[in-house]
Amino acid sequence: MPRQERAERTRLAILDAAAAEFDEHGYEGARLERIVERTGATKGAVYFHFRSKLDIARALVAEKYGNWPVIIDDVIASGLRGLAAAEEITVRVGAVFAADVRVRAAMKLTQTVLPPTAEDNPYDRWAAVIAGLLAQEAEDRHLEGVDAQALAVVAVQTFFGAYLIADELGRLDALPADIARLWAVLGAALGGR
Repeated sequence: MPRQERAERTRLAILDAAAAEFDEHGYEGARLERIVERTGATKGAVYFHFRSKLDIARALVAEKYGNWPVIIDDVIASGLRGLAAAEEITVRVGAVFAADVRVRAAMKLTQTVLPPTAEDNPYDRWAAVIAGLLAQEAEDRHLEGVDAQALAVVAVQTFFGAYLIADELGRLDALPADIARLWAVLGAALGGR
C-alpha cells in the first residue's frame, strides 16, 4: 500500500476513534490514550496527524460542516421544492446524525468546546436555506402572509432541539418520527399540504 494511502487510512482511523471517544465521554472526558488505543496505531502516528486532542476536535467539526451542502444540493437536484424539499433535507440530516458517530461527536463539540462564532452561526445558515424553501412553497401555492423566515427559525430550532433530546435520551431511532411531526405541524401552519 502506498505511503500516502496508508497515512490517509491512519488519519481516518484516528478521526473515527476520536469521534467514538468524544461521543461517549464528551471532550473533557475523552482521553488521548484511549483514542490511540482505539486506532491500533502508535502515539507517534496520532501526533503525526494531530498535535492535540483539540486539533482532532477541530478536524471533526470542520468535516461536519462539509456534509451539509452536499445534502442540500442533492435534495435540490432531485427536483423537490418547497416544504417537501425542506422536510427531505431534515430527514437526511437526521439520518446522518443517527448513523455517523463523527457527526454526533462534532455536534457535541460545537455545543461545548468549539461553539460557532456569532458571525458564522450555522443555525442562521440553516434557517436561510429552510426559509428559501418555505418561501418557495408559499409562492407555488399562492399563500399570502407567510413569514417564511419565522417559520424557518422555528423549524431549525425544533429540528436541532429534537436531535439533542433524542441523543441525550439515547433514542435516535425515534428522530424520524420527531421530524415527521415537525413538518406535519408546519405544513398545517401553511394551510395543509
